[in-house]
This record gives sequence, structure tokens and C-alpha cells, in this order.
Amino acid sequence: MAAPDAHAQSADTVGVHYTPAIKVEGTPLTLNGTGISYRAVAKLYTVGLYVPQKSTKAEVIFSTGGPKELRFVMLQGMRVDEIGKVITKGIESNSSREEFFRLIPAIRTMGEQFSRIRRMNANDTLSVEYVPKRGTMFYVNGSPAGLPIADPTFFPAILRVWLGVNPTTQDLKDALLDHRAAPVLEALL
Repeated sequence: MAAPDAHAQSADTVGVHYTPAIKVEGTPLTLNGTGISYRAVAKLYTVGLYVPQKSTKAEVIFSTGGPKELRFVMLQGMRVDEIGKVITKGIESNSSREEFFRLIPAIRTMGEQFSRIRRMNANDTLSVEYVPKRGTMFYVNGSPAGLPIADPTFFPAILRVWLGVNPTTQDLKDALLDHRAAPVLEALL
């Protein structure tokens, strides 16, 4: 599980604090961006993306080696299988048919881990951490949800759910890539 950088200051997204720098197995990661996921007008969760090197380009994030982490903070109670469905649907819509079929064992393992969690409450944290040679780990409130999923293609597939060609929403993708609205548009908001 990632450790916060002791010298970093907090970043806020709707009152949720994201430390701008963490370490994963000794590797420093930087908060690339944060955003909010909505269902209709209800805020479901915030998400922060931690990477070795900050970038506004998804291709750079995908091609940069080393650990990475997606950190979700629930804004309301929800069943974990809802997140699992978002991930599975997002992987399918951002993968070729062959790639999706190759990922089914990893998706099944994720589903088994999520079935043991069942429900997350407001302010609970779900972290999806990738470390090369270990794989993808899910953590709930800092505790491992299960063993690492070793498939090295699984975390990039999860990351494509939010940063791929068909992201959950373009606004959330832009937020994770730390894109800012043009000053003229900000005045209109």
C-alpha cells in the first residue's frame, strides 16, 4: 500500500484530500489529477491518479514504466460490484475482443475479491495499485482485498477505463490528466 510523502501538502476535490506525492514500494509517485464520478447529478466517488511523472497526455502515462495508483474515495455508500461493473464494461469498451477475452481470468479474480468486500460506505477508500513484477493489487481502506493479480496487462486495461479512447466520461478523463478549462470558459461557468 502506498505511503504518503511526509513533506507534501494536500490537494482537495469536493472536500476529499489527496496528498500530492506518495511512495509505492519506495518509488515516489506524483498526483497527476483528481476528478469526480457522477451518476445523473449524484456524486459517487472522487478518484486520484498517481504516476511516476506527471503528464497531460494519456499516451505518456501508459508508456511510462514503474508503479502507478488509482485511488477512489466514496462520496456515498455503494456496492463494490457496481465499481467492478464499471471497470469490466470500461475494459471491454477500450479493448479488442481478443484482449478482453485474455483478461477474463484477471477480471474474474477482481470480481472474487470484490465479492468479499460487498459494500463501501461514504469516505471509504479503494486503491488500485500496480507494481511491475508484482501486478495489480486492490486495497480497501489500506487493507489488501486479496493477492496480487499478476497479469501485466490488467492495470493498463483498468487505467483505460478512465484514460482510454472510450473513457467513463471525458470530463473525468480531462480531470485526471489535469486539463484546465480555458480562462474564457471558466468565466462562463
